[in-house]
Amino acid sequence: MSVRCITQVLDLSQHAGTELLMLVVLADYSDDDGNSYPAVASLARKCRMSPRNANYILNALQASGELRVLKNEGPKGTNRYRVMLKALGDLQPLKATAPLKRAAPLKATAPTPEAGFSKPLKPTSDEPSLNRQEEKKRTRVKAALTSLPDDFEISERVRQWATTKGFADFLDPHLEHFVGSVKASGKRYADWDEALMNYVRNDWGDVRKRALAANGGGRSHLNADEQFRGAI
Repeated sequence: MSVRCITQVLDLSQHAGTELLMLVVLADYSDDDGNSYPAVASLARKCRMSPRNANYILNALQASGELRVLKNEGPKGTNRYRVMLKALGDLQPLKATAPLKRAAPLKATAPTPEAGFSKPLKPTSDEPSLNRQEEKKRTRVKAALTSLPDDFEISERVRQWATTKGFADFLDPHLEHFVGSVKASGKRYADWDEALMNYVRNDWGDVRKRALAANGGGRSHLNADEQFRGAI
């Protein structure tokens, strides 16, 4: 490495950008007279470019007069590069050179598990996993359940339904049995009208069965829904 050569290149070269970088790298390899024998691959690696681009820049530097390339005059037939120190600063200003050729694009790396997905997976995902979604869904359902209201009674909705189905005569005894069962078990429901209708429909506690037995088993006043309760 020649500090003298590097200093002269930095102070006097008319080049800039990657061409100046290449000349500084050559000066780093050089002796005080500007002679060096690096391989093109080594120059390309230090300049962070491809060997093809390095050759293009070396030709441009040689054409400018600030570098001389002596083919096969280095050790073991390598090229000898000579930074023309005496010419630095004495040359006419350079015309703009043609833009550097674009280096070959990097090859795509092996696909990761998330390649091809519009939304990333794992901890970086914006949306919760399916398990989290199911957990939230269960939480919402659980939160919607309520205890038996203190003033719970047969609503107009339930009475209309019972009249349509032929259960109107059994609503009051069913309500009493339903409320007692819920209080004893501590059950919670999201819709208390639906819970009562289901209770009546399926004759839980055999309320309707016992009432009919007490009446002598008569069923003439019941509609088809009651007669075929198992199909409801």
